[in-house]
Amino acid sequence: MLFIFAGNLSIAGNAPLLPESSPFSPETLLSRWSVKKANFIIMEKLSKLEACSLLQSKGSFVDNSDRISNLPNHIAHHILSFLTMENIARLSVVSKWWQELCISIPSLTLNVDGRRYKGKDFKLIYFKNFLDRLMLRRNGMKMVQFCVHWTFPDWHSEEYRFLTWLHDAVRSNVEVLYLDLCIFRRGTFHMPLCVLHCESLRFLTVSLFGGVLQLPSSTGFKKLQSLSLTHVRVLDDLFVERVLSSCNSLDKLCLHGVNGTNNISIQSSSLKYLEITSYMHNDLFHVNVSGELLEELIICWKFFPSGGRSLKIATPHLKCFTWGGFAPDNYFLGNLKCLRSCALSLEQLSSSWRPPHMEYFQFLEGIKDLVIQFPCLQALYEAGMLPIPLKHVHTLRINFTDSDYDNLVPAMALLLKGAAKALDKIKFLSLTRKEILGKGKNTEPDIQIMRSSN
Repeated sequence: MLFIFAGNLSIAGNAPLLPESSPFSPETLLSRWSVKKANFIIMEKLSKLEACSLLQSKGSFVDNSDRISNLPNHIAHHILSFLTMENIARLSVVSKWWQELCISIPSLTLNVDGRRYKGKDFKLIYFKNFLDRLMLRRNGMKMVQFCVHWTFPDWHSEEYRFLTWLHDAVRSNVEVLYLDLCIFRRGTFHMPLCVLHCESLRFLTVSLFGGVLQLPSSTGFKKLQSLSLTHVRVLDDLFVERVLSSCNSLDKLCLHGVNGTNNISIQSSSLKYLEITSYMHNDLFHVNVSGELLEELIICWKFFPSGGRSLKIATPHLKCFTWGGFAPDNYFLGNLKCLRSCALSLEQLSSSWRPPHMEYFQFLEGIKDLVIQFPCLQALYEAGMLPIPLKHVHTLRINFTDSDYDNLVPAMALLLKGAAKALDKIKFLSLTRKEILGKGKNTEPDIQIMRSSN
């Protein structure tokens, strides 16, 4: 709140508090306030164009020109990539220029949960119609990526429309195809033939939340480099073999929760990365992996009951191996002379394993980096499989929690005993609690014992 006194302020005597020439004197303040008020009244009465001209003449003109339309298309497309497709649909009706820009987006992401809409919701109908027009008007325009996250309460009524979008994406030479489809009642998704024969397709991911995936009998995916199948059900024991039979360029394969088959057999001369995860899909009994160029392998396999399971690996150039879940009754790891890094998170060993146990983990002798989860270390300790000879290890990391602390020391002591011949090569030791090894000394071997937060 501002108080202005018309009189001249003074302190004891007649000397004024502020000189008359001061910019803060009452006369000066009143004068400025009057001028500002007059300017405000004048500006209020001026037309909008005259006001802009007046501001421009005083050097405070603001440029209101459209700067986005002057941006290069790739920058404008990058800005649009942060918007949802619903917002892009609204933006496309602003002007013809915006419409053309939205149509030419090289990466499209559709994320719709049909369960949010009840009955004939016109919002969903209008949105689907917009997508129909968008895909049609692209008319073969280059598409780098097409991602679909869609929940279909009634797959049969929407299947034709979705397959039409896939045809349009293939016609636009799509390179990355990500299909995350939730089909109620575990329906069947028939992969269209055009996707298998798409020459531009390099990366394909399919997730069906337990739905059935069927491929045409024709061979395809000749130029595919990466394939990921998640929570899909197959009806053919030779499904994986048929897929790989024509994938001559495939170097990465991920199978997460693929069920419906009791045998996964992978033979590839091009694969460099393979990941297989199967949690409680009890119909899977045999996993066979053969890859001349395979460098990294991840297997996390849980099952019940344990009888009759087998794991066979023939990967002479394997460098990184991650093994988790449950250990099968029978396994053969072949010659792993190139193996340098291993992560063990086995929670349960096979009850059929019998002494001597040295042969089961003989492949660890030549590794340099070992990561082991405490449940695996505890299982090895209780089964009498420790110490394991670690002749060339440089880095050893044990992950454990507070609940594991009481049982950690004896198991860790035997593990370190197996690495006794490599102690001169170890450079650094890091413990979360120094009291584990006394008060801690500055002998710094390269053993990292890390403690998780949970």
